[in-house]
Amino acid sequence: MWGGESGGSHFFPREMETIRTRRRSSNPKPLEAFRIAVVNAVERVWVVDEYFLMPDQGKPDDRILMILDWLHPGLVASDIRILTKAHDEINEEMLQLFQLREREINQLQARRPKQCSIQVNTRLKVGFDFIHDRFAILDDELWHFGATVGGFHASVNAASRGWCAIDSGAIEFFEMAWDKCKGK
Repeated sequence: MWGGESGGSHFFPREMETIRTRRRSSNPKPLEAFRIAVVNAVERVWVVDEYFLMPDQGKPDDRILMILDWLHPGLVASDIRILTKAHDEINEEMLQLFQLREREINQLQARRPKQCSIQVNTRLKVGFDFIHDRFAILDDELWHFGATVGGFHASVNAASRGWCAIDSGAIEFFEMAWDKCKGK
């Protein structure tokens, strides 16, 4: 899938104007298929991407608010983890928005079988500086991104999906990276 302005396409761009339009966009539209998969996740949403919260242009507040929209109050998934790196532009107050959303989900759905946990770990480059590409695991499906998870990047980039996260070892790999990045 290519992150076009319509929210994604299975074809690479065919015209230069399409490429230029996205490149000039101050807020490129992410992949609609990824957004829908996050919104409809029933077990887990795990992201490994050092730039997931940090837009190329504009304020990180806007990116964080968009991600929080995906993690809506009716979300069924209970294990949300974002492994990223720290950015000076993203302060603790912005990260607290994820904890507020976690509380909102758990209060709205008081009878959930399992409490929702949203964790943001900004120690990726400190604890596990071995990852180049960006990945997401939604339920048991592995997604691979050539640029920012979700298709936020303005340049031509692609995403692929459909691998079993269990069979591919992606779940164990994520757990290893997460454990190495825990604060001391």
